[in-house]
Amino acid sequence: MSYTIERLRSLSDDELISEHDSMARSTVVGVEYFLEELDRRSRERSTVAANRLARNSFWLSVISTAIAIAALVVAIAKV
Repeated sequence: MSYTIERLRSLSDDELISEHDSMARSTVVGVEYFLEELDRRSRERSTVAANRLARNSFWLSVISTAIAIAALVVAIAKV
């Protein structure tokens, strides 16, 4: 059984999971199935790490800007 693209995209996550679980009872999978899941998990970990790096970089730039402004204020006050 196959869905049209429109129907497939309209399914909620819960409906999609239910359909998968229903079909999985009578489906035989190969090694590729497990390799794809491992790859998906690896991409998810990479995404989390990249988001953490982006967030830390943002805060580093905020702190650097604050320090630069403080240094400017100190320099102007000495004049």
